[in-house]
Amino acid sequence: MDATDGDFVLHVNSDTRSRSQRGYDRLAAMYQSIERIAFGSQLQRARVALVDELPAWDRLLIFGDGDGRLLERLCELPRALGEERRPNETHSHPSPRWRITSVDHSAAMLGRQRARVEAIGAIDRVEFVQGDARGFVPEANAYDVVVVPFFLDCFGRGELEENLPCWLSGLRVGGVLYHVDFQIPESRWQRPRAKFLLWAMHRFFRWQTGLQNRELVPVDDMLRQCGLQKVSERVGGKGMIASELWRRESASPSVRVTP
Repeated sequence: MDATDGDFVLHVNSDTRSRSQRGYDRLAAMYQSIERIAFGSQLQRARVALVDELPAWDRLLIFGDGDGRLLERLCELPRALGEERRPNETHSHPSPRWRITSVDHSAAMLGRQRARVEAIGAIDRVEFVQGDARGFVPEANAYDVVVVPFFLDCFGRGELEENLPCWLSGLRVGGVLYHVDFQIPESRWQRPRAKFLLWAMHRFFRWQTGLQNRELVPVDDMLRQCGLQKVSERVGGKGMIASELWRRESASPSVRVTP
């Protein structure tokens, strides 16, 4: 990992010739509009659905937040609830020394994230990392919260089996994974609509960014194998979108997390 002189990001496994990176750079300015055309406000509602249920945290790691609307909300949270932690206070919010690391493949997306964070005066609290997440190894046992908003659905089963344990190695035991993503609805009446939208979405991003994954991969079993347990869930989008909190109860046998 290295920092470019005069730049605002750290770079890890970054390749400016990557079709994926160039594709997301092109989409950055219109990303929110495309999302609204396809899903209205449903995706943003899902992103922030459980933010207020996050536990108190000092360090938070977020993957693939795109244009930064969730990152902005996370940075605003201490302002809404007050940064000073009072004795016996029960509501959840970051501590006064909170910091966020945001990892994204696209320089243009990170630029939009930075603009949002700068506008609310939180730029000194956020570290930006540009690069393919598959080459990012987080500091072991360092984060109280890891956030993956519409991120895991970009990867196939093999990629997730290889990389998910690594990404979660940064989450301390007792920490929380905030997972927001698509799912196939339980209702058989809603399944055809959901499957069509997912097919269209994957096809669009394959055209624009070279996305290799062609189907939604269920991740619940993988998360449990990594020592996590689901503690909260909210489903929206006619059963198609789930916001979930998973607590790390133990270290996975395949992932070494130092005490």
